Amino acid sequence: MHSGEDSARGRFTRRLGELMERQGHNRTSLAVATKFKRPQISEAVAGKQVPSANLIKALDRVLNAGGELISMWKEVRLEGLRQDLDTELPGGRATKGAETDRREVVELGALAVAAGLAGEVSRRIAGGDPDPLTLDELDERLDQIGTAYTSTPHAVLTPLIVGGWRDVERLLDGRLSGRVRGRLTLVAGQYAFYAGRLAFNVGDDAAARRFASLAELYARDVADPLLSGSVATLQTSIAYYTGRHTAAADIAAQARHGAHPYLRARLAAYEARARAAAGQHEQARQSLRDMQDAVWLGEPMVGTEPFGEELVHTFVAVVSGRLGDGELAEPHARRSLTILKATGGGYEDIGGTYNALAQAFLRRARPDPEQAADAASAALSVLEGRPTRTVIQRSGQIWQELGARWEGQRAVAELGERLQAHRRALPAGSSG
Repeated sequence: MHSGEDSARGRFTRRLGELMERQGHNRTSLAVATKFKRPQISEAVAGKQVPSANLIKALDRVLNAGGELISMWKEVRLEGLRQDLDTELPGGRATKGAETDRREVVELGALAVAAGLAGEVSRRIAGGDPDPLTLDELDERLDQIGTAYTSTPHAVLTPLIVGGWRDVERLLDGRLSGRVRGRLTLVAGQYAFYAGRLAFNVGDDAAARRFASLAELYARDVADPLLSGSVATLQTSIAYYTGRHTAAADIAAQARHGAHPYLRARLAAYEARARAAAGQHEQARQSLRDMQDAVWLGEPMVGTEPFGEELVHTFVAVVSGRLGDGELAEPHARRSLTILKATGGGYEDIGGTYNALAQAFLRRARPDPEQAADAASAALSVLEGRPTRTVIQRSGQIWQELGARWEGQRAVAELGERLQAHRRALPAGSSG
């Protein structure tokens, strides 16, 4: 990864050093404070290695960065994603950027020779299977997509996700050992899930359903509960945002039984949301309780993002608003926004929470249409050229409700104008 002073990685490394100096930390004291090993700290400080998600959270906390380091770290990962656009998988490295600097060749020549020999040995060992290095690259690309999905424009994600899926499918067409075929099938399923999720985000439900069905087949082939559960989160979302609320609730409820623990809270939240929309109030409240009991405390996993405290507050706000309790929904929405902004949350989560806040203003004993319209407008502003149907569609529903009673208000009219611009940004024929 490019690490010059003007790169995202260079800026991150420089800022990390400044914060260490300001807080009076050296590498050893920082290792003690974060409970990570000193070599990991040293590699991050020297810019030799991008920190893991858990390490960056610990660094941000210990150095009192208020989410700044997390945001910069996401830019570093996004920079890596963009550079991957110039990489062809499987097979080799750069397809762009012609000549390598002579001095760099001299300095790294021995390492390059060794790496070439290692690759050749790896190919011989693999026999009929793909190069293990290629498999590792596919896994690494998946990790990068998962890390940056909620903050990356769709135009950047599309070639990475579709290209990765096609690469895996080409490999699956070859002669493979059982072990490698199982690994590649799982990876193909994960790429198919991301492709379906991306299609859903831009409002192409037909493509989303096809990729969801394909990912489900892959999941069955390898009996992977994490992939199966991830597919269920996509299927229940498609049903919910196409108005099939009872079906959405049933999909989530069925998937919760036997689901991977990482996904249980999210599936319970999606069920609660759908039950509330379907008028099944007591079942919605029970699903909310189940959600709070099932929050995952471990490390992030492939598929959907972790379901933490911020999303617990978001869905309490969403469901409470749906049930008509705006007074309860409002503080939860505000608490979620505070956490999301401090930790650099994804634009879809922030936009959705602003819409939950807008709904809360309408479900109070004394509705506040101006604040509701402003909150729904804020939800759209978060997208910043990244048209996302979940946010646009919900803002549209709020605008319609506002228009039925407060059509003449300035804030309502401004929301309508902004909404039309965002709807035009979605693909033609989408459900936004």
